[in-house]
Amino acid sequence: MPALRKTVLTTTSLAMLAGVALTATAAPAAATPRTNACGSSYAFLKSYPIKALYWTGDAGKTKGYIDIFYSGATGKNCAIARPSDGVHKPRGIKVKIGKSGSGWAQTDGFQSNYAKYAGPVYVTARHSCIQFEGGFTYNASWDPSSAWSKYSGKHCG
Repeated sequence: MPALRKTVLTTTSLAMLAGVALTATAAPAAATPRTNACGSSYAFLKSYPIKALYWTGDAGKTKGYIDIFYSGATGKNCAIARPSDGVHKPRGIKVKIGKSGSGWAQTDGFQSNYAKYAGPVYVTARHSCIQFEGGFTYNASWDPSSAWSKYSGKHCG
């Protein structure tokens, strides 16, 4: 009987230690909170990652997001670009949106030096696909790096 009790205690102790190890694991850095600066009639659709460019030390890592919203009342899509919280000193955040195949409707941040988010920018695209892109410069290990992503043919309809 003492051997069974020892096995149960050992198993319980290991399970408790495993639980402590799991809770001590650091969570990944959260993104800068999503902001709906588009307006109250705009519903959130999806966030698209902004990736570090290929020549940076962080190549391919997600450094921020482009958030897409839609208003059925206005028939417009809205975009906002934002960095992740872990990005040290983001600079020059930029965002563009347009109807796929028809050029850019609106841009923000190209004449500014935003550090929190760029946008909102809008395009009327009822029954059409949209294209959007965004990015920024950030300090990666004290060396400037860039993140930029472009999407087209999204949210058709």
